[in-house]
Amino acid sequence: GGAAAAAASGSSSSSLIMRNGGKRLGPRGSRRKVRKWKLKPLLFAHKVDGSGVVRMYSQETVTVIGTLETNKRGTGFEVFGPGVDGVKSGLRENPGLFPASPRKHMTSIDYDVNLLGTVPRKLVVRLRKNLKLIQKVPTFNRKIGGYALKFEDPHVRLPSKKNFILLASQPKANSGESSAADSSLKTVVLCGKMAKSTYRICIHPPVTLVQGFGIILSAFYKKALVS
Repeated sequence: GGAAAAAASGSSSSSLIMRNGGKRLGPRGSRRKVRKWKLKPLLFAHKVDGSGVVRMYSQETVTVIGTLETNKRGTGFEVFGPGVDGVKSGLRENPGLFPASPRKHMTSIDYDVNLLGTVPRKLVVRLRKNLKLIQKVPTFNRKIGGYALKFEDPHVRLPSKKNFILLASQPKANSGESSAADSSLKTVVLCGKMAKSTYRICIHPPVTLVQGFGIILSAFYKKALVS
């Protein structure tokens, strides 16, 4: 039930490592000494060659804990939990990697087509139980002549198209849908660039670690119709 804070890094487009821990910083402008703690590998992911499938692994057990699959357009993604899905799962080739139980659908992620990249990326995330996450919308900043997304987290210091914040509110009693007007919003998924090839990731309930990692992976997945 607690939150997960991590740094994600990758040396290529086909793999990404998520580590818990990070660099602790003092307030901006302060002279307080920066403290660091060791980054321990937590999860990692690898794209299956020639497919739209990304497998998520536990660093501790080296077993598949979830799968991210994309549609043919590369704008829609589905996150599945641990388990198998018939012969396509890879169970026969790698029997020790997968739990033998059937997998469950956990999350749907959809990106708007954005070929030119002149506006920020827009994504819609739906979890199980009809909970829809709300994207914090970047605002246009005249000083920089572009869009900016404000982060309260001092670790996030660099602009990136992959930066985003997802919010959640309690669903309405009748419809089950959530909206900004229903109740106070809270950050449940955060992805912000800290340094070259390193991003700050925070995942909070009701989003699980597998769901959150799948959402993060979709942001890093190369999409032909999304700049």
